[in-house]
Amino acid sequence: MRLTPAYAAATAALVILLTAKPASAHDWYTGLKTPDGASCCNEGDCQRVGHRYTPEAGHEIQIDDRWVHVDPRIILPLSSPDGLTHACFSRYWCTDPPSKIFLNLRCVVLGGMA
Repeated sequence: MRLTPAYAAATAALVILLTAKPASAHDWYTGLKTPDGASCCNEGDCQRVGHRYTPEAGHEIQIDDRWVHVDPRIILPLSSPDGLTHACFSRYWCTDPPSKIFLNLRCVVLGGMA
């Protein structure tokens, strides 16, 4: 029996899909370091965020419907793979007042920087 090129290609693609380890969308954050050498990412706290820039305010990112100033020292000198802005941060909720949220913003990767 002779295999057609289309059948061989489809079979090869199926084998790759069935045997390949699925890549996480979070994988590209792995290995990112803050300017002082700490890990940016903590298994799920990096995500795409809104971004804006004005000469007066500098870079700001949007987290939970509010705009947060970005210290230029935590902007990494690389571009995100999708060309969008991403940030690695943790949220801490305060009990007094209960609505106060503190952010530990560790790293920001802007789109189109490279």
